[in-house]
Amino acid sequence: MKQLTPTLAVGVAAVALALGGLIPAMAQGTDTSEDCATCHEEISASFALTVHAIGDRGGPSCVTCHGRGLAHMEEGGDPTLIIRPEGRDSEQLCRLCHGEAGGMFSSRSAHADASVRCITCHPPHPTGKSSPNLTADARNDLCASCHPSVAGSFSKPFGHNLDRGGLECVSCHNPHGGSGEQSLKIDRSGEPACLTCHAEKRGPFAFPHVAGVAGDCMSCHEPHGSTNPMALTRPRVDQLCLECHSTIEGGTFGSQPPSFHDLRSPRYRNCTTCHVAVHGSNTSPLLLK
Repeated sequence: MKQLTPTLAVGVAAVALALGGLIPAMAQGTDTSEDCATCHEEISASFALTVHAIGDRGGPSCVTCHGRGLAHMEEGGDPTLIIRPEGRDSEQLCRLCHGEAGGMFSSRSAHADASVRCITCHPPHPTGKSSPNLTADARNDLCASCHPSVAGSFSKPFGHNLDRGGLECVSCHNPHGGSGEQSLKIDRSGEPACLTCHAEKRGPFAFPHVAGVAGDCMSCHEPHGSTNPMALTRPRVDQLCLECHSTIEGGTFGSQPPSFHDLRSPRYRNCTTCHVAVHGSNTSPLLLK
């Protein structure tokens, strides 16, 4: 881990002691958050609307993150005499209180690899009234600011609708977790976030189809939005089925058998006309019902 700068290291050490109750910084009375508000009125006003603004009950304050500002004030606001956490240093400062609980900003996170820091999404001094988790923008809009192509997928005719049912990006993704599919939330039983809403597809089935046995939901569906009905990855059902159930020797997938129908005939191209239990069946190994 990158070493803290000497100035910030001293400040962070003091903060850690203060948070542990060994140095009641706010009780010193020589430079408090009220003093900071004398010059930083707008910042102080925005901070007062955040979840952090509980300094009178032992929570974080200006001093917590920026250190004691007496010298800074005496020198007319000299910026070199105040701690200004930036980059990885700011992340380490956040972790003094937030730690690593729940995989908080895992080293495997795509956000960490892209040098996205805590304050990138959670500005401590947001403009206007912030949400309880310090995101100044609506969470979906915040994600879209860096992921425009994914955000555009939701405008496709089939798939998820972020404007309905309280669905958000964080409903399925852990922004502090891994990258790509590894950021998907997993419930206590080890099942993907899809089944939180689509519980009827959960099973367990005597004869499962995909469901983690040979692929997952995204083997067939585009999660954010699709131009194909049922948000499928292919426009025709038979094209999708043949990706696993190919008649070409050696082209089968896992334990799934190849198709024995003559798919040159249109009557056999809508596989789900007969194989209706496409997510799994308790009665038919061929998923007929």
